[in-house]
Amino acid sequence: MFKMFKRKDDNKQKPPVEGQAFLITAGDSIEADIIESKLSTAEIPVYRKYREPGAYLEIILGNTTMGIDLFVPEEKIEEAKAILESAADVSDDEILADPSFNNQSIKDQNERNLDNLANKVVIMASVFIALILIIIVLYAANAK
Repeated sequence: MFKMFKRKDDNKQKPPVEGQAFLITAGDSIEADIIESKLSTAEIPVYRKYREPGAYLEIILGNTTMGIDLFVPEEKIEEAKAILESAADVSDDEILADPSFNNQSIKDQNERNLDNLANKVVIMASVFIALILIIIVLYAANAK
C-alpha cells in the first residue's frame, strides 16, 4: 500500500552531501545562523537542507519557519553535538554581557537589513495592487 501523506521527518536523515551526518533541525533561519556561527569557531562546516518550500521563503521573506535540517561532516558529529550541548548552559545575561552584542556595526547592518525588508514589502504590495487594478480594468473592459 502506498503512503498518501509524507511525514515531515521522513527525509531528515538524508544528507544533502555525501559524508554528512544529521545534527539538528533549526526552527528558522535565525536559529540556524546561530548554530552555524557557534560551530564555525571550531571550523566545523554546516550544510543546510530546507524543508518543504523553506528555501523559497528564505529568498522571498528573508526567513523560513518550515525548519532547516543541519548536517555536519560525519567525522565531526560528536564534536558538534558537544559544542551545542555546552552552549545550552549559556544564560541570557551572559549573552547580553558579550561585547559583540553591543557592536555598532552589527546594529547598523541590522538597520540596513530592516530597511531592505521594508523596501521589499513596499515593492511587493505595489505589484500586488497594480495586478489587482489591471484585473479590474480588464474585467470592466470585457464586461462592456
